[in-house]
Order: sequence, then structure tokens, then C-alpha cells
Amino acid sequence: MPKQFKTIKPISTKHNLWSTLDIPVGTILEQIPDTKNLIHPIKGIVVEYNNQNIAIPYEYLIPNYEYKTTILLLHGFNSAPENKKAIISQWLIDNNLEGIIDFIAPQLNYNPNEAIKQLGSIIQENYGNIIVLGTSLGGFYANYVRAMNQTDQIKVHTINPSWSPSSNLKKEVNKSHNNLKTNENWIFTDAHLNYLAHFEKECLENLKQYSGAHYTLHIANFDEVLTFDTMFDYLKENNVPNKPYYYNTNHRFEVVNDLLDNIKLELIP
Repeated sequence: MPKQFKTIKPISTKHNLWSTLDIPVGTILEQIPDTKNLIHPIKGIVVEYNNQNIAIPYEYLIPNYEYKTTILLLHGFNSAPENKKAIISQWLIDNNLEGIIDFIAPQLNYNPNEAIKQLGSIIQENYGNIIVLGTSLGGFYANYVRAMNQTDQIKVHTINPSWSPSSNLKKEVNKSHNNLKTNENWIFTDAHLNYLAHFEKECLENLKQYSGAHYTLHIANFDEVLTFDTMFDYLKENNVPNKPYYYNTNHRFEVVNDLLDNIKLELIP
């Protein structure tokens, strides 16, 4: 069933990149399929208004339906969500939050372009108080979500995030990979690397515009795979507000419970 949204800021035709009609605050709009790719799938939705299909960024909208907090877990390169999924599921049970908070842990497509489309579909389906947790390459995807969506109804937590996966993963191009968690065989291609490079560019261009209060970085003090100086230099140089937490663990980040305890207050809107 299509979802309804209420406008929380006035929309005028001066936003000519995506709006052709003036829409006042408080207007109820119904989401329709974006068959013409009018808007980036992470940025917003398409609605019909006065017989026109219009794309509207989420920052102008609030859901006009009851929604739960949703945790969205994004796994890393050639991996799967199972281990951290089990830990988070148990933490929700232990904290009497099972059934109160929805938890989604998708198996991301190996093709980064398809993975981004997956994230867009999930955000559109569950838009409200979304908590994005991304680790390693999933942390890059979480950074990308933060860059492309400025609303704080999406709260982003990156865990040992890859900042430049097109550089880190260049050595993996044209190699056959076996996912030990899913037992799938696949090949990481030049096209996959080019998609990542494109998303990195968009991330660098857009993240500097973020001025909200829900961008948190969870960093292992003993990460043996990635370094984070370049990322923190960028955030500092561009005055991107963020909150870092540091943990005495490695890249596998085996202290998920500590992270969840740190962000518990964010989970209930």
C-alpha cells in the first residue's frame, strides 16, 4: 500500500531541479513508483500532486503514518550480516526492545550500484527513525547515505568505515572471490570499482554540506585493515559535525554490544 507523507517545509517552484509546483506546509502526499528516475533513491520520493509526478527530498517530508525505529545493518566486502545480526538481535531481546524496534540486515549485492539501489528501496519502505549501522565497506555505504540524505530522521553510524574503497579494493579487481559466509562465488570487476569511485566523488561533494547532529563514527584503536586519518582530515577541513567513539578492538569490531549501549538513547524516537 502506498505510503503518505506530510510536508514540513514549503516547497516552491524555485526548487526547479525537482519541483514544478508550489506545495504548502502540511500537505498530505502519497508516494508513487519512481518509474522515470526523478530522484536519487536515497534522497527522497516521488508523489503525484495536481496531476503531476514530482520528486521531493526527504528533508521536506515527515511520514504521515505510524512507524517504528528501524536498525539497518550493512556488512562489509565479500561478507554477510550473520555474526553482527545475531549479536544485535540478542541485544534487542536483552533490552526488551524486540518488537519495538525493527531490524533489517540485508545481504548486499556484490555490485555497488545494485547495493545502493537496495539501500534506497529499504529507506523508502521504512523511512522514519532509521538507524544505519555500516561496517567496513558497509561503513562506506553508510557514509554515502549520510552524504546524500541530510535529514536527521536517518541517523548514521559508521563502524571502521572504508573511506576510499576504490583504492583499497583495486587489488581485488578481476579476482574470483568465495564468500565463506554464504558460499557464493563471484568476481569483483572494473565496473564495480568504477561505481565505487563514482560514489566516493558524490560522497566528497555532498558530505561537506551536512550540518546535522546524527553522524557518528565508531573506530577500532587496533584496526589492522584500514586507517582513518584521511577521513578525519576531510571532516575537520570541511567542518562536518560528527561524534567519534573509540574502542579497544580490531577491524572485526567484536564490541558491538558496547556500541549499542553507547547509542541506546537514539533508538527510541
